[in-house]
Amino acid sequence: MTNTELLQKAISDAGIKTNAIMKALGIKSYSTLRGKIKNESEFTAKEIMILCDLLRIDKKDREAIFFATESELYSA
Repeated sequence: MTNTELLQKAISDAGIKTNAIMKALGIKSYSTLRGKIKNESEFTAKEIMILCDLLRIDKKDREAIFFATESELYSA
């Protein structure tokens, strides 16, 4: 599962606009991207790699952001 809070922070910290993320991922609608960020659908492995490069997310943070367990998401 995607840790929405951490991903949104990474996006904010990188200063990358939503349109640039959508273009890099080949996503045509904001609602599709929003659904992936909010765990309504999943990012593909390729999309995760692209996002990590674009947002400069390292391996440790990648695991925390894109491979969070439900208990990690709701324990905070």
